Amino acid sequence: MAVELLVVLATGKAPDWASWNQALWEARAPASLSRSVDLKHHSGFLSVRVEGRATGFYFLSESAVDVGAQYPQLAAVPLADPVVYSLSYGAHPEECAAAFLAAAALVSRFEGVAFDPQQGILLSLEQVNDGARQCLGLMHK
Repeated sequence: MAVELLVVLATGKAPDWASWNQALWEARAPASLSRSVDLKHHSGFLSVRVEGRATGFYFLSESAVDVGAQYPQLAAVPLADPVVYSLSYGAHPEECAAAFLAAAALVSRFEGVAFDPQQGILLSLEQVNDGARQCLGLMHK
């Protein structure tokens, strides 16, 4: 079963691959994006290294209008010309950690707004960081 984490960003603030990776490095996150891709045109698996382990998540850049029709809670997100990054992961804790660490960088550095579509709620940066910590903890069990 896949779990999805959405991050809504103003199109003008949405990072490219290098900026996103730089944000992870500056945050001292134990993750880095592995293979350079053009995020505007990439959909599919995005390779990530978490604590030296090869992993990743499925990435898709979506129209905020399309996603907003499915999740009306996102209509209240006050961003100019929004775009949605979808980060989906499976049952492996490394994938979960990769998605949450990547989302935390998008929220903290690029003023993104995280949304959990499974629960239908907006997530604070602290909640995203908590998710990352929980997934990292599961990696060590």
